[in-house]
Amino acid sequence: MLFVAKTEDIDKTIEELNKATIEWTMEAARGECAWICADCSCSFPDGMPDECAHGHQRCTDIIKRDKDLVNDA
Repeated sequence: MLFVAKTEDIDKTIEELNKATIEWTMEAARGECAWICADCSCSFPDGMPDECAHGHQRCTDIIKRDKDLVNDA
């Protein structure tokens, strides 16, 4: 994916994108919105599953990391 940002303050724009991405990830981990796996790009309309639906350990590791962040918050 490629983003072209026309802004005078690129650092602020990147900070806002990072914040929005983290918020979306946390919502998906709680099952509040759809989720797309950052590793295999599969989509899950009901939110982040508890483990990879295809048995990929790398995907399961990402899911565990993000769900642990939600539980710690």
